[in-house]
Amino acid sequence: MAWDNEHVPVVRVQAQDNFSDDLTSMAKLLKDSGNEDLAKLVLQDKARLKKNIPKAINKIANDEVDGAQKLIKERQYHSKSGYVGHGNLWKSVAKHPSRDGMKSDIYANAESIDGYEYIQAFEYGLKNKNYPAHHVMHDSGMALDVDKYSDEIIRKSIK
Repeated sequence: MAWDNEHVPVVRVQAQDNFSDDLTSMAKLLKDSGNEDLAKLVLQDKARLKKNIPKAINKIANDEVDGAQKLIKERQYHSKSGYVGHGNLWKSVAKHPSRDGMKSDIYANAESIDGYEYIQAFEYGLKNKNYPAHHVMHDSGMALDVDKYSDEIIRKSIK
């Protein structure tokens, strides 16, 4: 693998707005059929969903940061070599949300002395130095419970 920083492992938490158009259409149909009060309620639910989904994305991203940091600590500082690090790698794990809050990328950005991202070596390993792959971002992303906040979002949005 070339160390060009293009292979930094990223966990992406993302929601898609598959509801706005349908709810708007439903509200229009309700209004056209004389149910203006019900149409207003549907549009209020839509507005709450648009507000609450980014909050859930943020919570899930926080969970991913915590999960990745925990795995890095477990796998980096409990090696057979007895290595005791300074915490640069796990401290550099952070979320990077989009402007609309519908997406957040989580990754580490601690650089090594050689200028490549240290998380690449930790995630994928180094063949020439007998440094094994640890797959912390992969494993933490796979363990992430993206449905954890679904009921909360729905409960707070649909009234």
